Amino acid sequence: MQYIFIVNSNIHKKRKKALEKAIAALPADLRNHSKVFYTDHSNHAEELAVTNSEKYGSECIIFACGGDGTVHEIANALAFRNSPMAVIPLGTGNDFARTLYPKDLYKNPMQILKRLANPMIHSIDLFRIDSYDYMGNHLPAWSRYSLNVASMGLDTQVQSKAKRIVAKHPKSMFIRNNAYSIAAVSCLKSGWRFKMDCKIELETGEMIEMKDVDYSLVSICNGRYYGSGFCPAPQASIDDGVLDVCIVEKKSRLKAFSQLMKYKKGKHVGLKGFSFYRSTSGIFTSLNSNMQMEGNYDGEDFYGHKVRYEIIPQAIQMAFFTE
Repeated sequence: MQYIFIVNSNIHKKRKKALEKAIAALPADLRNHSKVFYTDHSNHAEELAVTNSEKYGSECIIFACGGDGTVHEIANALAFRNSPMAVIPLGTGNDFARTLYPKDLYKNPMQILKRLANPMIHSIDLFRIDSYDYMGNHLPAWSRYSLNVASMGLDTQVQSKAKRIVAKHPKSMFIRNNAYSIAAVSCLKSGWRFKMDCKIELETGEMIEMKDVDYSLVSICNGRYYGSGFCPAPQASIDDGVLDVCIVEKKSRLKAFSQLMKYKKGKHVGLKGFSFYRSTSGIFTSLNSNMQMEGNYDGEDFYGHKVRYEIIPQAIQMAFFTE
């Protein structure tokens, strides 16, 4: 087995050094079958994953060593291939890893390398996001596979602001770890308004159609966490063939402030104004005449007047190192 470590070069220097040290400390039989690659341009992680998958096939495990953006790139590269991927959470949010690993392993990712010889390979789900413009034309630049969570509305505005906050304070670990919460408070102060039509296909096959929906945000969840620990779908599972969709109705600033921490901790289930759907596909169409929907999948931005999603069961191989 070959172990391919694709490292986002933008991760914090301490985390990069810790990873290099842990790989160097591997037993010789594992170390001699390990290769480390560093990204040096946009989409490089995806390119490296494709190259190594084509070279080694099922005889390699390709590690995403970074944050959710790195995970997103490598998942898109390995969708429907027979090379398993794995995750070493070294980025800012690391939200997919929160679903993937128990807390002790998530907090101490170098422990994953001590379990390298005993991977458990298991197929998990992906979902597809396809974006369209006002005329119905497909937008391939903003259409991708997602492994974790896609969302639209207030939370995407928050994420955009969080990215700017991190960019302004690149050396502050406190800022990096709390950027999403800081941005959320800022965006709640400034206000928002979103309106849409939607069609949601439930896991039973029933189709729900809603018109003129005033909403604050929509999250489409394969994993449970996004935005540095926010938990929109505490019951979501990455291998059940179903997406957990949460629609949050339009809320006043006061109500939004009061419910923000409940939403972050996954304690909003059952509260008024939060609707949940176990769904296999759906379409959201913007009714804001002067703006299209702004969304993100796994933390990466996308836009579209109409957005369609669909679950793709067991579309990617994942290597687990929990024992």
